[in-house]
Amino acid sequence: MSLLNKAKPVYEYIKLMGLDWFVFRVKYELLKKINYFDRVNEKILKKVSSCDMSKFYYKKIGLINDNFVGNKSFIEKADNASDGKIFAFSNEYFNYSEDGAINWQMNPVSKVKANSALSWNRLPDFGEYGDIKLIWEASRFPQVYYFINAYTTTKDTNYSNICVSQIIDWIDKNPYPQGVNYKCGQEISFRIFAWIIALEYFEDFVNKEDEQKIVQNIYTSLLRVDANIDYASKSVKNNHSISEAAGLFVGGLLFPQFKKSKYFVDKGLRYLLKETSYQVYNDGSYIQHSFTYQRLALDVLSFIIIVAKKLNFELPIELKQRHLKMIEFLYSLVQENGWLPNYGSNDGANLFPITIDNYRDFRSSLNLAVVVNLGYSLFEGHKKLVEFFSLEDKGTIELDKKIEFKDGGYYILKNKNFFSFIRSHSYKDRPASNDMFHLDIWSGDKNIFCDAGSYSYNTNKKFKNNFIGVIGHNTIMINDSNQMAQVLNFGYSNWTKAKCIGFSKNHFVGENYAYKKEFGIVHQRDTKLEDDKIIIIDNIKNIKKNTNIKQIWNTKFEVEVIDEYTLKVDDFIISSNIKYKLETSYISDYYNFYIEGTRIVFESDITENFEIKTLIEKKD
Repeated sequence: MSLLNKAKPVYEYIKLMGLDWFVFRVKYELLKKINYFDRVNEKILKKVSSCDMSKFYYKKIGLINDNFVGNKSFIEKADNASDGKIFAFSNEYFNYSEDGAINWQMNPVSKVKANSALSWNRLPDFGEYGDIKLIWEASRFPQVYYFINAYTTTKDTNYSNICVSQIIDWIDKNPYPQGVNYKCGQEISFRIFAWIIALEYFEDFVNKEDEQKIVQNIYTSLLRVDANIDYASKSVKNNHSISEAAGLFVGGLLFPQFKKSKYFVDKGLRYLLKETSYQVYNDGSYIQHSFTYQRLALDVLSFIIIVAKKLNFELPIELKQRHLKMIEFLYSLVQENGWLPNYGSNDGANLFPITIDNYRDFRSSLNLAVVVNLGYSLFEGHKKLVEFFSLEDKGTIELDKKIEFKDGGYYILKNKNFFSFIRSHSYKDRPASNDMFHLDIWSGDKNIFCDAGSYSYNTNKKFKNNFIGVIGHNTIMINDSNQMAQVLNFGYSNWTKAKCIGFSKNHFVGENYAYKKEFGIVHQRDTKLEDDKIIIIDNIKNIKKNTNIKQIWNTKFEVEVIDEYTLKVDDFIISSNIKYKLETSYISDYYNFYIEGTRIVFESDITENFEIKTLIEKKD
């Protein structure tokens, strides 16, 4: 590939992201080159060292229910965390233990360590230590919630003491600004939230010296977030900026004795209003095109509202309105088991891992959010977060479930046998996957044909394509090409355009232009839902020469061959007018984890316009 051909996608990506984004990125890289952040770090250290140590204390505000009773199942997680084995990404244990202590800079899988002698700004995102998120997970301190749960059911002070000692150990071994654990402002903010909750709940087990040390690090961390929040706001432009703004706002409110507390509150609130104004679309869908990331942003906003209420701080009505819109959107997509489709990027983030609900179950987060916003809950049960934060729940209510979200491009078809949604959208914000016209199909709590997820942000490009490429979605692939060309680690050069032509509660018709630029081809998808069947007609138009077409379906369920056009998937029959082949599909419900499923590919080589007619029927 020529240099010009290599540069062209990068140029297109820059153009799509905008001039302001490009100017900021160039400026940011220049600042790194001239050691600007080293000087920022020195200023932060000077500010902290000049503070009166008596200012470093925490005053309990009744944030946590003193009478909260957790679940005994967390005892195992707490015992393992005591030994440095952290239940990570809500799915698996990672062992951070080394020589009888936790190594906070170690990748728990590869055992490669980041250089703890370098400041955060001199460490790469993608270094020899592999996936930086694996290192960060222990330093996010999910174990605080495990220790609290275990203590509530056993009253064993060993859990409270270990919780505090791990926080102190972290502070001793992560002097600012050294190491990867100061690299991400969102991770820092989540750590601050966890430590605040530990200070609230384990107040009686924290001596004055340890309290001062913890609060001093919180102040240092807030200064670090403040100094670099524009990177999240102007470059990353997603939930990172909401989380970091929340860190400043919450930190400023809860530590009014800090010299910069009012500044933190004002700046945090200003950024929260600005960031949510464009990140939450008018229909409640979210800028990151990801249901799990939207839940994370929702949880962050719920926490902000909780803290503000405890301190009688009146938040702007716009924040609560955007919070409610997000609730209504996610609620419209929730399934019988509380799960949502595994759509979009998923890094395993779970802000409050205090409940026994499966990570994929959104009911606890939605109940917390609705109680915080309206005073009522949506689901019976799943109220541990409501209890944890000592909130008044006036009973259950129902919200309207919508089926059309034009701003985000989500269209829901459902009846007594099926729930499905199709993605049809012209991207105006950075996409995450090649997923246009992805069709997710559920029956009851079974996700019959699913999204493959996103697995990991730091794996080889070929394997990553199994998840974020077209083959990880239930849509059409032309000439073995993705809908968009990947640029760098998280970008695409030619953002997909599509539109809905017609929609009703059981019928969708739309056009997808993802392959128009490269091949001149337009894909029209007609999806009709009947009582016990779904009829999909994929019309491939503007064919000028020999073209390979594939219609893709990913499933976790057992596939049984009936004939060369027909298959049985669980209790469903899928058939088409062209022959299929079966491949291995890789499906990830949790970060850094996948299972093998089946990819059904109806494939044909065509020389003229063609319709793929597919029928999915439910069989008793």
